[in-house]
Amino acid sequence: MRRTTTTQARRALPTTLAAAALLTLLAPVAPASAAAVPTAASTRSSITVAASTVAPSTVRATVVGLAPAVPGVRRFAIPSSTRQVIVVTASSWSSRVATLTLWRRSGSGWHAVLRWPARLGYSGLVVGTQRKQDSGKTPAGSYTITQAFGRRANPGTTISYAKVSDDHWWVEDRRSAYYNQMRLGSRGGFALRTSGFNSSERLARMGTQYDYAAVVDFNRPHPVVGRGAGIFLHAFGTGSTAGCVSVSWSHMRQVLQWLNARDHPRIVIGTRAWLAA
Repeated sequence: MRRTTTTQARRALPTTLAAAALLTLLAPVAPASAAAVPTAASTRSSITVAASTVAPSTVRATVVGLAPAVPGVRRFAIPSSTRQVIVVTASSWSSRVATLTLWRRSGSGWHAVLRWPARLGYSGLVVGTQRKQDSGKTPAGSYTITQAFGRRANPGTTISYAKVSDDHWWVEDRRSAYYNQMRLGSRGGFALRTSGFNSSERLARMGTQYDYAAVVDFNRPHPVVGRGAGIFLHAFGTGSTAGCVSVSWSHMRQVLQWLNARDHPRIVIGTRAWLAA
């Protein structure tokens, strides 16, 4: 069958250089010796090596507008404009601790820069679209990081940074048009209280955990009311968070110094198995 097909192809193809090259590829070549004939085992071995050389992320990169997949993260496509990704992985959905890794992309691919222990919400993780406000769960998903703040001066980040005063709040009032936004209390538009239903966070009074913080763009900029507000990457508090991700104070300062607005940073959060699927 193969020789008949090849002969027919030779008769049909025009005598051009391209056709001649194709015929060379199609024509069966007799092995010089029995030792030169590849066995089934050696063929499978060659295929395995080739497959391991071309990573799935390389195939994904051929899609216009997408970067290669971050190692361990197959669930979410990364835009080609993004060159910094923070990956937060937990062992299970109920875990309150995780590992945070900073990834940087250069011409040769993604490289792990730093890796530290992190804390999650006191109720673990939940897929972001299923999250409910005040649940104590950290939203799993892929989110941009476009804004940061802190009680201390900007440590050197190039993303938008606000040094908060006593008048800075993060609005979590479900009735407010400014839900899930930073706003000055003096400008009104939400309930000025820090406890009870529809309360908000007075950022400068939240202690050293908000000395440095990056805003996770979960449920932003077009929020679903009741899904949650005020999800940050911030410095350690006294224990698990209320739904944020936290790292040590010195590590959080390093994160902000590392984040670069020109690299369009993102944060990816989830269980190890879920992100890899």
